[in-house]
Amino acid sequence: MLSTQRILCVDDDSADICEFLTDMPGRSDLNVIAVADRTEALHLMEQERFSLYILDGQLPGVSGFSICEEIRKIDPQTPIIIYSGMAHQADIDAGLLARANAYLVKPEVGKLLPTVKHLLEQA
Repeated sequence: MLSTQRILCVDDDSADICEFLTDMPGRSDLNVIAVADRTEALHLMEQERFSLYILDGQLPGVSGFSICEEIRKIDPQTPIIIYSGMAHQADIDAGLLARANAYLVKPEVGKLLPTVKHLLEQA
């Protein structure tokens, strides 16, 4: 495992998620980069490799599921978490069909860090 894990968080409320992940005791090994839209996320992906992606299920003008599918075309291996307020089983199924490794429902932050840690350990 890398000494510093770089996470790309694509969410229009990404500042809250970043703060939560980086402020956890003992998690100084997480470097979370936050962006609020698809274009910026894809631009960053062209420039560097990330250890994990966290995607909102719905962003202005685009779904996190479609971003997940785009990431999988470029990077089939890196873990992806969809962290969304959309809690219907059809949404969860769509996220997993888009090849996300995990689907978590907002605002349940209690599952976010353990899932991030687990996926980073498995990568």
